[in-house]
Amino acid sequence: MASSEPTDPLLLHKFKTEDGSPLPSLQSHLCAETGERYILWSDIQRVFNGIDHLETEWKTRVLFTINADGELHCPLRIRHRKEAYVVVIHRAKHKNQTQGFRHGQEDSQYQSLDDISPSVKHLFDTCLYLYNHLESITDDERETFQQAIANTRYYHSMLVEEIERLDRAEDTILVDEKGRGQLLKELHNFQQKAPEWDYRNIYHNTLHSKITQWDYAASALFLVLPCDLNSWDITDPSTHQFRLHFLCDNWNENGAHKDIPQHVHLSNHPGYSLKRPEEFFRNYGDYILRVLQMIKQGYSDDYYDIPPLETLKILWNCDPNIIGSHLAMDIESLVDRAISYFLELSPSKWRKELGLSQSKCRLVKTYLDVQDGDDAEGSLCRLIDHRKDVYWKCQAHAKPELRSESLEHLKEFVRGHGGHVDMQQATIRVELGSIAEADEFQAHLYSFEYSFDISVKLNWKVTRSNVKNLCKSIARAGVEVLELDGITLDIHPQGYDHYRNNLFYHEIIADTDLRFIMLLNYPRPQELCIHLYHYSLQLEKSPGPLSHSWTDIWDDLNKFGSSMSLIQGPSDWSSSATELKSTLQSHGLLGTYMATLYKVEWNAIFNLNSGAVIEAYSLDTGWPKSVLSVESIRTLGVHLSSLDFDQEFFDAMRANAGLRDLYVSYYGHNILYYTEHIVRMWHESSSPFRLTLLDRMEDTRGRVVAQLAIRGIDWNGPRDITIGLQGRHIKTPFSQEQVTHEPADIVFTQWDCDHIFTPVSDYSASILDMVTRQHPSVLTLFTLDVSRLSLAGLNSIQEVLRRSYLEHLNIVSSAVHYKSKSISHLLDFVQWSTLKSLVLSGSSIEAWINLWLPPVAPRLLSLQIQGAERNVQKLSHSSVLFIHRLICSSSLVELCFQNVQLLEKSDWDLIVESMDVSLLQTLDLGEHDFMQFLSVSDAITRFGSRLEAAALDTDRPKMSLSSFILDFATLSQSSLESVKKIFSYCCLEKLIVKCDDPTDHSISDPVARVLDFVPWSTLKYLCLTGDSINQWIQLLTKVDAPRLKSLDLCGAQPVHQKLTHSSVLVVERLISTSVLTELHFQDVQLQDPHDWVLLVEKMHPSMLGNFRLGRSSHEQFTSIQDAVDIEFSKRKQWWIKQREDDSE
Repeated sequence: MASSEPTDPLLLHKFKTEDGSPLPSLQSHLCAETGERYILWSDIQRVFNGIDHLETEWKTRVLFTINADGELHCPLRIRHRKEAYVVVIHRAKHKNQTQGFRHGQEDSQYQSLDDISPSVKHLFDTCLYLYNHLESITDDERETFQQAIANTRYYHSMLVEEIERLDRAEDTILVDEKGRGQLLKELHNFQQKAPEWDYRNIYHNTLHSKITQWDYAASALFLVLPCDLNSWDITDPSTHQFRLHFLCDNWNENGAHKDIPQHVHLSNHPGYSLKRPEEFFRNYGDYILRVLQMIKQGYSDDYYDIPPLETLKILWNCDPNIIGSHLAMDIESLVDRAISYFLELSPSKWRKELGLSQSKCRLVKTYLDVQDGDDAEGSLCRLIDHRKDVYWKCQAHAKPELRSESLEHLKEFVRGHGGHVDMQQATIRVELGSIAEADEFQAHLYSFEYSFDISVKLNWKVTRSNVKNLCKSIARAGVEVLELDGITLDIHPQGYDHYRNNLFYHEIIADTDLRFIMLLNYPRPQELCIHLYHYSLQLEKSPGPLSHSWTDIWDDLNKFGSSMSLIQGPSDWSSSATELKSTLQSHGLLGTYMATLYKVEWNAIFNLNSGAVIEAYSLDTGWPKSVLSVESIRTLGVHLSSLDFDQEFFDAMRANAGLRDLYVSYYGHNILYYTEHIVRMWHESSSPFRLTLLDRMEDTRGRVVAQLAIRGIDWNGPRDITIGLQGRHIKTPFSQEQVTHEPADIVFTQWDCDHIFTPVSDYSASILDMVTRQHPSVLTLFTLDVSRLSLAGLNSIQEVLRRSYLEHLNIVSSAVHYKSKSISHLLDFVQWSTLKSLVLSGSSIEAWINLWLPPVAPRLLSLQIQGAERNVQKLSHSSVLFIHRLICSSSLVELCFQNVQLLEKSDWDLIVESMDVSLLQTLDLGEHDFMQFLSVSDAITRFGSRLEAAALDTDRPKMSLSSFILDFATLSQSSLESVKKIFSYCCLEKLIVKCDDPTDHSISDPVARVLDFVPWSTLKYLCLTGDSINQWIQLLTKVDAPRLKSLDLCGAQPVHQKLTHSSVLVVERLISTSVLTELHFQDVQLQDPHDWVLLVEKMHPSMLGNFRLGRSSHEQFTSIQDAVDIEFSKRKQWWIKQREDDSE
């Protein structure tokens, strides 16, 4: 059998030794009845000679599996699983006496007492283990217990057989000084207890095996008893009449309410005659018999107390005039007669599920002969507790649970608001007229621990936030079924978000304990919308009473959802929709015309009348192929997290000729990318459709930034052609040849995107030209990058610039080559008079500056010159003159130079001369720029003097320097004075100090004095770098930097710096007096390694995520175990706190 099956690695079972070493794997087999895989015990014995038994990684013995009748499979087998089993070898001399003992061995095999005892001892120890295990799992699931008891019977019989066989051979048996008689006595004692354990397991599962108990529509505990013993004739079935009597399902948790008896008892109700009794007994006979036997014998555990029938406590609080005198007088005889009847009708047999499911419990009511308006719950009340468990209790047991004072306040409020509280069904109907009334209602619900199914009529025009807060507040009171009347379509976002972000599913059901929400008269009068987990249903009219439970409906919807993976095309959808509609009708949901399925990566709306998918939404085009292939989608929505359209998306566009609306939601600002690609493929559709683009960046919140109405064209020519846009012929991605065509008919009904951040192609330039024709002056920010533009594209951009009044222009200076004249002409069309921000970036800044004369930009506030990161650009004197004139003609408040240097260093003096430091608020210089600027003594002196003069003349805020590199080796004595002025009149966020040995240039005192002028109060980043960090830290002893967030100590290689204890104290003080979140040691060690403990103790746990150590520092730190332990403890503390915060 094993050889006939493929050796799929996933079907091989792994084994290992007790010390974890791998052993050979064995092929598993497939059980045709259950679909589960297993390994034959005989195969295991053959491969692992001397095996005793198998264990899991938790040292739990692996048991043989059982069949549907609760008996061991033959031949014996072990369940297959992914994890390896541990093979335990038998320690006995005769290794064939193992689990799965082999019968038929010769008596002469045993030569001495030492040979005999180990085999018997092994079996005896196995029996003891299994009996003790059996006693410990009486509260486990029935199947688990049944497997254990079947294994126990197997080993018990094998041990007895072995003892008897040795008796016949007249061999002496001795196990742990126990002879044959003692062994059999102990086995007999255990065997006598097994029925009791079995009984407890049966009735524990009968009472506690309810799954999602909230949906139980009636008490799951009831007795079925003969109506009258006097007329009962065993030979005449017509005299065998029965009545059903509900029991009070009293769960006495923690022994509360001792003033009244807390046991289960008969409800004070005459009971119900049965309709279709033969059918009822066929469906419920085994359960009826189990309850009857439990009532007769009695049962108790931590929560239930069911006294034996002979005590007659079952009749507590029952009035003979109500329940009937025959029941009060003859209940023992009635129970005995019923047990005999059902034993003959339905013999007791093993079942995996001993309790009643929700659906079977609900269906009990359909067999009761109840007149309209009569009590169908046996005078019991439904209680739903905080665990969502349901109990049906009598009035006497329910009253103490409900905190009567709080309940009366709730009833009073509900009556005053046109409603009613049905305590028996645990339902509330109420009308609310304002947010204040809703808040008051919720406060009453919170006043006690039991919950209700709630129906609310909203008598005011509610907003989306009103509904969301109301539903979430009601859910916190433990409510799981909510009915709302008064909801309108206004609460839903329009367009794309209507499909992507459904309020009731995405924000309420998926985020609370509410299971079902019904919207009455929605979206139109007399219609109903039902929301369940993963689904919503739209009905043409409100249904009558449902014949099945909500859970049954949800189960059927899940089957429909699962079947979609098997759907191949439109015809399959049609048959599947027909089947679903029929199923829903069987639940009483007549007129269901629409069903929505919500998946993690996609949603789809099905028209059940036409059997077609009509709307779909997806994350990153994650639809299953079955949805994309339906050819009936009219509305398609996609949210893209990256700049990517896959082939399936294009296929879906082509397949669904009836597409009318396409919504594309994206993160970022590349609107032209999506517009271009979708318009390029538009020619594949012969029908008009509307394209809506939404930007989902945090600051836009899904704002619609563009909407295009595109008219379809019935193409007679080849499908792969060129679209004409405003007379220009652009190839589509599918083009094979250039084909001319009439200009496309595209109407930009909405375009609220005022920015273009990314490079444009000729195609998107043409689209942008069309946009600005229909919406002139829409652009305020534009990135001019000509790298992808031909001369035709430059002409389009020229028109765009002419119509636009830009405020922000980013010029990416790529190579100009043959385009120089066109670019020069293009720049003349920029409306410089409106410009507020200009960025010159890229690798060819010098070439671009030479293309046009310095513009007059009186409103220019920000100028940034940003060279390419890997190539510091040299600006000529003529380029500096261009920048000088541009600065002089404007009123700059921000000036930035990054990755550029001046060919003539003295030109920095020219730049400083052009600045109006009374207006300038931010000066941002990169490292290369700053170091060159710092080396020009005249420029530094002029800058310091102008700052001082401006500070004396005006009461202006201090200028902000983004960074300052302090290298004393390059500063003269006069420059030091200028640096002091700069520090005095500027705010500084980033300071890098190059730590050369101060004694090398004899300025240690001036160094200390300069550091006194550093604006430490605004500093956020401090880096000390060089080969003399230890000496420089001593100069920071009295520094107070309350806003400091990052401290870097970067030594030089080879590592020879050792921070002294006094230096460590300075670092400790900085940690203690700042808001430090990052600490970095690179090529630095501590003179006393135990000082690491001091530093780690001062760190806040939030710092440790950014506590970075270079190799040498890390090696020293990890050698101090106390420091490592403290760091680990703090990291764990922070991780736990983060988890708690996330859960909140």
